[in-house]
Amino acid sequence: MERIGRYELLSLIGRGGMGEVWRAHDAGRGRDVALKLLPTTLSENSEYQRRFRRESHLVARLREPHLIPIHDHGEIDGRLFLDMRLVEGRSLHEVLRDEGPLPVRRAVALLGQVADALDAAHADGLVHRDVKPSNVLVTPNDFVYVVDFGLAYAVDTPRTRLTMTGVTLGTLEYMAPERFSNRPVDGRTDVYSLACMLFECLTRDTPFPGDFPTQMFGHLNVDPPRCSERSPGVPVALDAVVARGMAKVPGDRFATAGDLVAAAREALRGAPRETASRPAVVSPAVVSPAGAAVDGAAAATALVSLPPVATARPSGNGSVALASPAVARPAEGPVPHPSGPLDFSDPARPAPGAPPPEFRRPGSRRPRRGVVWAAAGVLVLAAVVALVVTTVPLAGSPAPAPVAGSATPTVVGTVPVGASPVAVQVAPDGRFAYVADRDAGVLTVVDTATDTATGTIPVPDGGPQAVAFSPDGRHAYVGIARGAGGEVGVVDTAAGAVTATIPTRSAPMMLVVSPDGRRVHASETGSIAVIDTDTNAVVDRVEGVRPHGLALSPDGTLLAVAEYDADVVRILGAVDGRPVATIPVGRSPHAVAWHRTAPRVLVTDYAGDSVSVIDPSSARVVATVPTAVHPQAVTTSADGRHAYVAAIDASVVQVLDTTTSAVTATVPTGRGPSSVAVTPDGRKAYVTDLLDGTMTVLNVAEA
Repeated sequence: MERIGRYELLSLIGRGGMGEVWRAHDAGRGRDVALKLLPTTLSENSEYQRRFRRESHLVARLREPHLIPIHDHGEIDGRLFLDMRLVEGRSLHEVLRDEGPLPVRRAVALLGQVADALDAAHADGLVHRDVKPSNVLVTPNDFVYVVDFGLAYAVDTPRTRLTMTGVTLGTLEYMAPERFSNRPVDGRTDVYSLACMLFECLTRDTPFPGDFPTQMFGHLNVDPPRCSERSPGVPVALDAVVARGMAKVPGDRFATAGDLVAAAREALRGAPRETASRPAVVSPAVVSPAGAAVDGAAAATALVSLPPVATARPSGNGSVALASPAVARPAEGPVPHPSGPLDFSDPARPAPGAPPPEFRRPGSRRPRRGVVWAAAGVLVLAAVVALVVTTVPLAGSPAPAPVAGSATPTVVGTVPVGASPVAVQVAPDGRFAYVADRDAGVLTVVDTATDTATGTIPVPDGGPQAVAFSPDGRHAYVGIARGAGGEVGVVDTAAGAVTATIPTRSAPMMLVVSPDGRRVHASETGSIAVIDTDTNAVVDRVEGVRPHGLALSPDGTLLAVAEYDADVVRILGAVDGRPVATIPVGRSPHAVAWHRTAPRVLVTDYAGDSVSVIDPSSARVVATVPTAVHPQAVTTSADGRHAYVAAIDASVVQVLDTTTSAVTATVPTGRGPSSVAVTPDGRKAYVTDLLDGTMTVLNVAEA
């Protein structure tokens, strides 16, 4: 078996002008990875080496979920390399090759995730420069990863001089006009490429096919063809979106990738639904550590093609990926509401009659646009009557006593909750829940008595991605992605409105509130912000940590911090941030939960397909439980007897017995379960289905 440094090269995934991508085994960390080896000509170029190291470091620190994580980078045996997560699935190039033009809404949903990744990189000063279908990886659940930032350049960097090496930097079919001259590039260069991809997703053709001179002339001088003329069923309104995205002058394009996708969603409003349904999704059959990279010239990916039928079989690390059997679900329809139904059929559509929320994606820096109302007095009156009133139950009631939890929960319903539900939390009295809808920029309010969405709370100027309640339920705290930074929004739950915002260094991925309600801990890149809830201000920071998951001990004295890149969980003093213990766990710890009644901490090992059970008193892992592929979220039952683990790429929730550390049930959910929350009485669990825009309701009470 061939080796390079500490890596055993298992199989070649792709080869092209920018090097080779191998499936490799990292002997040092005991995991399979996607290893990209760059050409020796680039490794010998001192200018490229400096830029590669600097920009690999910048990409590695990004935390947008649709960017492939970089584990390591540098030089090994004389070659520059990138060590990245390995993912199972196909590239978008292969999807288009195998399936032809995509249904319009599916195309926009996939590219919306690409836009999230690009805007996050642009906000950190990086431009991809080679956005194309073969650099977009699609899992079986339609979760998207953007890869190959090997060509990434800092914003405003002119065209590279490295073309002397003979390597084509970029792919001609998607090159913006400024790439053909020595003009600076910025995020709008990637917006052009994204518009080319939208055209291809809708038509299966590139905008300007042909040889080099023909393509170059097209990008520089020719308006793009109309999608609606190439592919029946494409709304005419999308032609204008593609045309603006591919404007010859950068200043005439959309300012951000998120703006382009927002305009595409707006163009779909009122368009008829496609009759052809999306192909059935099959969960991965083989558990594999996540991660991938591709090379453009070969259009090859580091995604491993999946068999047509998924069957459970053990992986190299002893865990098992479980295929998701079909689940009978209630028919989805309009959600009852006091002032009319809420319609979530279109991800871009706000509640009927309500002003549309300002559409912002993580990393987006689009300025707010005014809304022009042109209506006669009668129409204005009708619009006022039709406004959706957000129904919010009164907070502050005592939490109910928990019932015994079940080892084998059952699905009892599915609730439409918006465009991209990334997180859910239940109020302390159990009467309502908030769902963070990142793409629509709102919190969806769910009545837990009827399991219906009763309204939305607009989140100003950003995408909500984390929610936590105060102990009395009178306030909720929302982690918001806003431009290059972020903020924490304070929600008055009685009023159903954001009443204050607190700036943070970056978008908080996780929030926890102290038992006395006086402090909020918010994760940042490289620190944890400590917020005083009386003054709504950051009063302290814990530096020197790279938090992903956060959890407070039941008494509020200790803070467990999952560090995704370091493969450790740190235990800190919650009040003073003092280090108490550092515990090595599995690969890529993602979420962490403190047991409600026992001295135990549970952490999902995202890339290790397992859950580590920690004894914080002895600072050691006492059990490692294999799970389905990519466990992302974990919480415990109200009585503490069970833990519920959401495996995002297997589309299941698994139940762990917290006494025996055994898996007692695997429950299929919607696509892409991203978070899970349990009602205080222990009767129900809610699971956000990120890729379906729904929430699966589980009965978790013992019969």
